[in-house]
Amino acid sequence: SKLKPDGTLEWDVPEGDWTVVRTGHRITNAPLSVPMPGFQGLENDFLDRAGIDLVYDSVGTELVKEAGPQAGKTLRSFATDSFEDGYPNWTEKLLAEFQLFRGYDPRPYLPVLAGRLVGSAEISERFLHDYRKTVADCMADDHYGHLTKLSNEHGMKTLCEAAGPSWSQSMCMDGLKNLGRADMPMGEFWRGLFLINGQNQVCKQTASAAHIYGRKTASAEAFTSFAPDWDNGPALLKPIADVAFCEGINRIAFHGMTATRPQDGKPGYEFFAGTHFNPNVTWWNQAAKPWLNYVNRCQALLQSGLFAADVLYYNGDGAPNLVEAKHVPAGLGKGYDYDVCDGSIFEKISVENGEVVLPSGMRYRYLVLPDHARLTPRDVEKIKSLAEAGATLIGPAPTRSPSLVAFPEADQAVRTLAAEIWPADGKPGERRVGKGRVISGSTFEQILAADGLVPDFSVQGAKDASIRYIHRILPEGDLYFVCNLKDRVEPVTLQFRITGRSVGVWDATTGAVTENIAATDDGKMTSVTLPLQPHESLFFVFTNKNPKAGPAVAFREERPSTSTPVEGPWTVSFPANLGAPEEPVIFEQLGSWTENPDDRIKHFSGTASYRKTIRLAKPAKGSRLFLDLGNLPHLAEVSLNGKNLGVVWSKPARVDITSAAKSGDNDLEIRVTNVWKNRLVGDAKLEPAKRITWSNWPFYKGNEPLEVSGLIGPVTLISEK
Repeated sequence: SKLKPDGTLEWDVPEGDWTVVRTGHRITNAPLSVPMPGFQGLENDFLDRAGIDLVYDSVGTELVKEAGPQAGKTLRSFATDSFEDGYPNWTEKLLAEFQLFRGYDPRPYLPVLAGRLVGSAEISERFLHDYRKTVADCMADDHYGHLTKLSNEHGMKTLCEAAGPSWSQSMCMDGLKNLGRADMPMGEFWRGLFLINGQNQVCKQTASAAHIYGRKTASAEAFTSFAPDWDNGPALLKPIADVAFCEGINRIAFHGMTATRPQDGKPGYEFFAGTHFNPNVTWWNQAAKPWLNYVNRCQALLQSGLFAADVLYYNGDGAPNLVEAKHVPAGLGKGYDYDVCDGSIFEKISVENGEVVLPSGMRYRYLVLPDHARLTPRDVEKIKSLAEAGATLIGPAPTRSPSLVAFPEADQAVRTLAAEIWPADGKPGERRVGKGRVISGSTFEQILAADGLVPDFSVQGAKDASIRYIHRILPEGDLYFVCNLKDRVEPVTLQFRITGRSVGVWDATTGAVTENIAATDDGKMTSVTLPLQPHESLFFVFTNKNPKAGPAVAFREERPSTSTPVEGPWTVSFPANLGAPEEPVIFEQLGSWTENPDDRIKHFSGTASYRKTIRLAKPAKGSRLFLDLGNLPHLAEVSLNGKNLGVVWSKPARVDITSAAKSGDNDLEIRVTNVWKNRLVGDAKLEPAKRITWSNWPFYKGNEPLEVSGLIGPVTLISEK
């Protein structure tokens, strides 16, 4: 009120020393980082609905109009990509939004944003808490929430990477709330980057958002990388995907698939940050279908039912508020899974039969509270009501509110309520509150031991194994996805917290289903003993026992077998126009192409055909005949007597040839494929006119180590009863 229209201050200054602080705002001048042609300019306002309106009017409605009757059908969703929007901290309407969200006028406290104290350090810090929460609420409601509202009005869904990894840790955002405003929450995982103790940074956050907000899918931008990606194939990608599946991801969005023209050559155009996945990769025609079949089988099963977890963590209601990479929380131990919830979901928790229940249908045995002493009176009132209804809550007693709202009365309200709930005098222990209990100062190990709750999943019999799992509850039973992350056989006993059920094994790689396998049920756990193959993943499906199913069958029991080596020579043919020998080459022994003295073979990339005639006896009744390829670095397609027997892209590299085998001579063909790297490295040594390949991202200089390629063997015939 003391400022003139021209900005000068007209003020009769009272006695004393004064500091005058002028507060304003301006744009950051941050340009859009990766603009499409015609879309260059400054970044949008992420905290104002007008920003989304502008983009939607310019892009969204035009796409919906172009799609016509296919909007919501073929064109089904709008996606927002990686969270790379700088550090938004203000919007023109922030003062009004603050008043709406927090209920008081922020203007007297604005000097705090310039690093000055208003009132005291305590008051200033409380204002900053409220300011950060307001920025986070604007991001969640006015950006992601408004985008979803507009999209839904046009029959469209939203798919949003709404909270990024490490570089977003200091942003004023609530990751779960952002993701919860999308129809399909989405994270990301990288190939070998941004891992914490072998776990992806944001997959657990995305999965938790899907679980607590009742979304069927937890999506992820998948296999992103800054490395040279001309060395990847399904066998390399599979364990990376399996880690994400065990973190709760159940919908893969490949990063990325480029549209490149035939005249651009091969491998052609690629984006600089992604795992190359398109028809120009060497293995597309052979392995894209079985690889996608694997991904789709996993997704279909992992989207069914509800996630099974024992613990729900409440992260508190401040900002920044992000979920850490999946880990074993302090004292919880391996074999117990969990979710994390935000404040808006915390308000909606109810209790049934001693379990905390969410509107999404998720149920948990324990609710863990923030490990700090600051909770709002509203939160503490909710805790009291949950305990009285029968919930088990774990965490320290709060002593004050984090907010300036209703300060200082709110602090006294927190302490008064806490005294009615937590053990007296803040001592560790357990206090019964209504039908439930509140526990403070005890470790999870002590709580679980007292409650007699065994792990949901455990592994016996393997030292330093790396075996992960995820458990989902179905209307008709339970399923566990179990994967071996090491490149070796693991003879193990797997233990599941399921009893009184029949168990089947569903192999997502092959689609094979083995029902009613032999297992041990001791009344607390069901145990299955088997050798897990290198990088293998299996679904263990528990259903009600069928009295007509008959006796249980042994799964992977050791059967009598005989093996016969398939010796050389092999006739190896290479395709034309890829720099390899034009005439067939005789390999007396198997080995890596990279060890061949002929540079044309050493640097070959693509598919080569190994042929030979093998003599077979007709398989005896009740026996099967297998061809084991031994060491196969990438993948191969096997044919016998002209019958295609499928593609081998994961270990063990073994094919059942019984159906095609005949007595006497048999024509065997093994079409072996590697990846683009070796040819690109070889071409880097050549002048451009002599190169076989072309790409806008060759990456290589010509001195890089080559990828072991070809059929290494030994190749063996195995007859098994």
